[in-house]
Amino acid sequence: MINLYQIFIISIFAALGAIFRYVLVLAYPFNHNILNGVLLANVIGCFMMGILLYLVNQMSFMNDTIRLGLIVGFVGSLTTFSSFGGYFFELFEGRHFAKAFLHVLVTTSLSLASLFIGYWLISQLSSRFFN
Repeated sequence: MINLYQIFIISIFAALGAIFRYVLVLAYPFNHNILNGVLLANVIGCFMMGILLYLVNQMSFMNDTIRLGLIVGFVGSLTTFSSFGGYFFELFEGRHFAKAFLHVLVTTSLSLASLFIGYWLISQLSSRFFN
């Protein structure tokens, strides 16, 4: 069942995560340097995901709405890489090592392949319909 209050809380936290990501990108623009806002957002987001997973799994004092707001909203909006890392961690912690590393291999391979396919597809459509 859809809980509108939880959706509202997730939305508020997501807005804050997106703003934080934007501030990082403004402060550290991507100019072909290793250190940039996107990298910082991914690293900070994964660090926060680690802290939150510990708090949720080991201490269980956080209510579900705040947990969803922080994990799905703030950290999820700050970086989707944290979700990727969180899923890897859950598989790894559950001793599903093959699945964990397959998750990394398949996710990165398909994501990068999708990027190139999307770029190629739109370039083909663009040249066909707009030239």
